[in-house]
Amino acid sequence: MVALVALTAAGALAGCAGGSASGSGSAADTKSHAAARTAVADVARGLYREGTDVIEDYARWADIDTQTSGGVELIGFEEYPDAVHGEPFGALQFRASVPRAQGGDPYVACFESEFDFWGVATERFGDWSNDTAVAHDIPCPPDAARIPPPVDTRPVYVVPDGAEALVVEVLTNASATASADDILAEVVERMPQPTGDREVAFEPRATVAGGDIGFAMGDGDDCLLVKRGADGVQVLHVPRILLQPGELGCSPDTALRPLEQLQSPH
Repeated sequence: MVALVALTAAGALAGCAGGSASGSGSAADTKSHAAARTAVADVARGLYREGTDVIEDYARWADIDTQTSGGVELIGFEEYPDAVHGEPFGALQFRASVPRAQGGDPYVACFESEFDFWGVATERFGDWSNDTAVAHDIPCPPDAARIPPPVDTRPVYVVPDGAEALVVEVLTNASATASADDILAEVVERMPQPTGDREVAFEPRATVAGGDIGFAMGDGDDCLLVKRGADGVQVLHVPRILLQPGELGCSPDTALRPLEQLQSPH
């Protein structure tokens, strides 16, 4: 379990603070509990940003979204280490506080939502709009409190500003006998340094074939392709769909393909 607030087996958890989900069972509390569940379910359904198999991503998004959620707080998260892609790989735990109709202390309840690659997960397909299927009851830990978001330490790979101009210059000035290693050595030595948080430059790649030079840097979403051939140096603007894994890809071999192969397939 990866959680900043330890959430052990449900039987070991105490009741909620400030008003309990296991309170008197009155009609008013039943209505308050449903409102608390809806608040959490709405937060969980709105968390998706992009496909991910990392529960910490959802925890960071939840931290942002619950800043202004009106009573919903992220109190913990859990990773499922043996999860299979496409199945739930972790869960977030929330505490929701809602005003009571009769006044007094707010009603407090805790819930857990599971997540898979595509967002909040439910046991049965089609239950995405069902609050009970999205937000599951859990007892509130006695020390439940809003947790800080987990720190993202993963590198963010980019094509740095100025890289294109540098590569065009290096390829333009490269001798007819320059090898791929020669070209890469100069590009790496002179590559502008990224300035964004956690940004790291993609590794450049080059190939020389029949006197032509192909250069690539990036991935399917951010790709710099440059070719030096008989017509000089060209920066190639290839449709993104052709640069994805399983297609031509962002590679120096792609840069050396005939231009008619680099046109949009649609």
